[in-house]
Amino acid sequence: MPQAKRPIIGEIEAALRSGAPDKRIKILMNVTDLFVAGAADYGELDVALFDDVFGQLFAHVESAALAELSARLAPLPNAPAATVGALARRDAAAIAGPVLAQSARLSDGDLIEIARSKSQAHLAHIARRPRINEPVTEALVEHGDAEVASEVAGNAGARLSNLTMAKLVMRADGDERLTDVISQRGDIPPALLRRLMLQATAAVRAKLLAAAKPDQKATISRVLNEISALAAAPAPRDFAQAQRIVSVFSQDTELTRARILEFADTERIAEMIAALSVLSDVPPEHIDRLVHAADPFGLMVLCRSVDLMWNTAHAVIMARPQAQPVEGDLREQFKQLSVQSAQKLVHFWVGRQMVVRKFPQAAAK
Repeated sequence: MPQAKRPIIGEIEAALRSGAPDKRIKILMNVTDLFVAGAADYGELDVALFDDVFGQLFAHVESAALAELSARLAPLPNAPAATVGALARRDAAAIAGPVLAQSARLSDGDLIEIARSKSQAHLAHIARRPRINEPVTEALVEHGDAEVASEVAGNAGARLSNLTMAKLVMRADGDERLTDVISQRGDIPPALLRRLMLQATAAVRAKLLAAAKPDQKATISRVLNEISALAAAPAPRDFAQAQRIVSVFSQDTELTRARILEFADTERIAEMIAALSVLSDVPPEHIDRLVHAADPFGLMVLCRSVDLMWNTAHAVIMARPQAQPVEGDLREQFKQLSVQSAQKLVHFWVGRQMVVRKFPQAAAK
């Protein structure tokens, strides 16, 4: 035990017995000063003993003192691990934030657990870490709101799997801010940059081209040329007749899935869309947009969200106008994507489309 720490133990015990908050806070600050000053020289046993001392004080001091403790321990590579873990799991983001954003003592498992269970403010702090591994970014994108998604996309130290990047691109549909942030990443694959451009508005495309890095300008210009050659999106359609046909069997989920395959194979697109709408609770006009999109990723996600088998999802994708052969990556992503994750992604996407439709100016926010 560090020699300078021995008299502190007696002070801690006296402070806890006295019940005086100011004494407890003073002791906590003294112990914190002691640890920070000698952290570079402490071994594992010393750090573990400090962990015990902090643990005794934790439940007896106010939030402001714990927030200061979190801020001072956050940058230290050998900060007491149990103390850091306890601070990171506090419901108050002001306390958890500093260690979530900086501490190397938190494992990927810790960060994923917190991302799944705590507030969006907690997730935003995690998204600002200097380095974030793929499993953590996956959890942040799955559970985070638009602010968290933008923080992740804008963090050059965040490593993104191809699937997680694809999820961000889908979420960027109708979100100019997220579109802009993703486009500036140096690791975005050309295929996903193309997808990002295809779903952007003309004004956003022009802005992205003007701000693009030299190595991206050629890709963006090529995509813009492709877009100009694409057929215009179909006018809004009336799905009333298709919905009446589907309503006959819509209470039978398995039969509905089977009929989707039949409709796709026979190119009865309106009925296929109506049946997908029944299973997903997504308005037909939004599904129609996915069906007519130049890229099939969004439609694949929708199929996964209603737990279709790959052969049915493949048939739906191939029923799209001017559909191209499905690449192996799309099938692999379908297998990697859980039904629950797909449902959340569809929920985010539909919510954004509804906001943009009602408030077009929201796309720029």
